[in-house]
Parts: sequence; C-alpha cells; structure tokens
Amino acid sequence: MKCRKTISYLNAYVDGELPGRRRRAVEVHLAACESCRGRLEDIRGIVGFFQDTLIVPPVPDGLAARIMTEARRRQPGGIPGRRSLLPDWNPLQWLAGLSAPMRLAACATVLLALVAGLSLDGRDVIIRNALTEQGEELHGLEWFSPVQPGSIGSIYIAMAEQSYEKGNEQ
Repeated sequence: MKCRKTISYLNAYVDGELPGRRRRAVEVHLAACESCRGRLEDIRGIVGFFQDTLIVPPVPDGLAARIMTEARRRQPGGIPGRRSLLPDWNPLQWLAGLSAPMRLAACATVLLALVAGLSLDGRDVIIRNALTEQGEELHGLEWFSPVQPGSIGSIYIAMAEQSYEKGNEQ
C-alpha cells in the first residue's frame, strides 16, 4: 500500500473502523514507513487531546420517551383545543371555497396570463412608437426605455456609442 492511500485510512484506523483485511494492510505499511507512523502518532495525539478535554454529560433516563410524548401531543389533532407549533397555512385555500365554474375561470385566467407573459419575449410582440419618425420597431421591453426615441437624449447616446475610427470628422 502506498503512503497516500495509508494516510487516507489513518483516521478510520485510529477509530477502529477499518475492516480486517484493510487494517492489516495499513499495519504492514506502518511497520515499514516511519513517515506514516509519525502521522499516526499526530492523529492519536489529537484524538487523545479531545477525549481528555471534552466531557459529554450522560443523557438522562427516559429523555427520548419524554421527547416523543411531547411531539405526539403537539401534533395537529393531538389534543383538542391545543394549537400546533406549525401554522395551518394554505395559500390556495380561497380556491377551495369557489364553485366549479369559478375555479375553471380562475385557472383559465392564470393560464392566459402565463401564455401572454411568455409571448412578450421580444420576438412576437412589436410595438410602434408614435414619436419615432423613422418608424423604428421596439421589441419586448425596449419601449420602457427612459430615453424617448428621437429626443435629444437618444441622439446624444447614439453619438456617444459611435465608433471614432474616422477621428474627429464632422
């Protein structure tokens, strides 16, 4: 076994989690490689440090049973008159109170709005602006531009975007 592979198994080796065959392979490598033995001692030192400094208090008897009892009690429908920790929130609850034709109309309206919104992607909808003398076509959301086509601001922007390959010719 190579050092790189052995080093990847050292933590599991210290914790006693390696299966027998792999454990023996790591032990054979450790017997021959001083560098890996040094890493093993470093890992054992770190593990020993944490075992000595971290004291975990024991779990009280019956804690799991008390937690499960409280969880069942707080379940919706567990105790009459007692509210659950989770609110009964349903954003489409208003739809359940409508009649069948009204539900159909609401769903059709949402579907129509979805289709209309998808058609505003700029390829299908063309809006002609009355202020443009050239009859430019504005696609999609371009007509929301803060600068009106044909205004001084739009002329300035067009001039600023021009390339100055010809110098300062007028």
